[in-house]
Amino acid sequence: MTSSSTRLIELAHTFATHGDSVDERVDSVILRGSFVDSDEQRHWLEFRSQPPTPFESVQVYDTEIMGDLDAEEAFSSDRIVTLTLVKPCHAKVAVFVFSTGLAAFLKARSLPPCLLSAELESRAAFQAHGLDVAPWNVSHIFKDPSDPIQINPRKLVRDYVPDREITEDLSPWILSTEPEVISVEYAEWRKQGARRLLGGLVNSAVLEDGKVWFQASGPPMFRIQAEDINVSAAWEALTTAAKWVYLSGSDTDVRYLIFAGELARVNRPDLSLDCIVDYALEGSKTTYEAHVQSASRETLKALADLRKTVIDETQKVTQRAQNLTDNLWRDAAVSAAPFVVKIVGDATATPFHGLAAGFCFGAAILIVVSFALRWRINKTFLDNQQEARARWFEMLYLYISNEERKGIAETPIGNAVRSYNEVLILVGSIYAAIAVILVGFGAAMLHR
Repeated sequence: MTSSSTRLIELAHTFATHGDSVDERVDSVILRGSFVDSDEQRHWLEFRSQPPTPFESVQVYDTEIMGDLDAEEAFSSDRIVTLTLVKPCHAKVAVFVFSTGLAAFLKARSLPPCLLSAELESRAAFQAHGLDVAPWNVSHIFKDPSDPIQINPRKLVRDYVPDREITEDLSPWILSTEPEVISVEYAEWRKQGARRLLGGLVNSAVLEDGKVWFQASGPPMFRIQAEDINVSAAWEALTTAAKWVYLSGSDTDVRYLIFAGELARVNRPDLSLDCIVDYALEGSKTTYEAHVQSASRETLKALADLRKTVIDETQKVTQRAQNLTDNLWRDAAVSAAPFVVKIVGDATATPFHGLAAGFCFGAAILIVVSFALRWRINKTFLDNQQEARARWFEMLYLYISNEERKGIAETPIGNAVRSYNEVLILVGSIYAAIAVILVGFGAAMLHR
């Protein structure tokens, strides 16, 4: 920390002890009051002319003349001044000269990933999943913190408060590293965190007569005011519940719905909020285990049906390939008829050249049409099966992963279809060769 920056912060703290008010915002600190002596006035005027890094500017404003205090102005203990320190701005880091300023800022709907306080000691630093709160060392250059993984409850909780009560991100409010000592910042963070966490665990937030209420659907209906002192007292229980709902893996929607329902079910007038949350969490875990077991039974049934369907699908495709080869021998026998006519004609010395040529052309047309019809019928069948499988696979996403689906279903059926295509190409080549031979033989007969 540079000496001039340290000195300026010390002057601000000293002025705050005897001044009238302190108003710290995310971009500036505004102090109002009177100087105690000429030395204090002189020091502030020196910093005004040369603001120390990382502060951007220092203003000394005389409220009587409604303008900046003149550097040559004589000291007066009755003079009311307004001191404004413009702080450095960063998109992901907010800095504060006073602990009270940071504590007040924690009421904001959204927070940057890093908050630094000049009054915070190192042992009081703490971390949440999406927030670091640490001492501000003004001599250090800001490091760009990584963006946290957002935990957005707004897609689950219905928010009927006009200015939006439910936060867009719960990660700054779920503790990951506790502080060694309790600070003003940490106490306020816990208070605000309890409210944010409860808002992410109920079914809805509503505004009635200027007050925000959290509700969980019953029966019975769970309902509590957001400003209720019992909310902050239940911070620890709410943190445990939020971690189970949002950070326990997949099925976040299911765990949320189960917990909100349990929160309403266990609600009793004689129970404190932390007890209600603890009982709701215990019941939710039991209900979720039952849900998982039920889902497992559904998965096993789906897999059994899947295996049976895969076998049926592959057998149907294989049967189509066998039909191609079976029909090949029948059509080969038909294509032999012209040669029989030619042989008979040669044996009887009767000129059957025209008849033999007609049989050749007819047989060629017959086998080409026969193959084309079977190819068309099989193609229509396979296309319909592929479309049906696509819809069927969509349902399988509910029970098995993409890799399992490919290994169990898509690969075997795909292999069967590839085998069919190979047989189709081979049989088609044979049909084409027979047709060419018949046409060539028929043409030769006509030229005799």
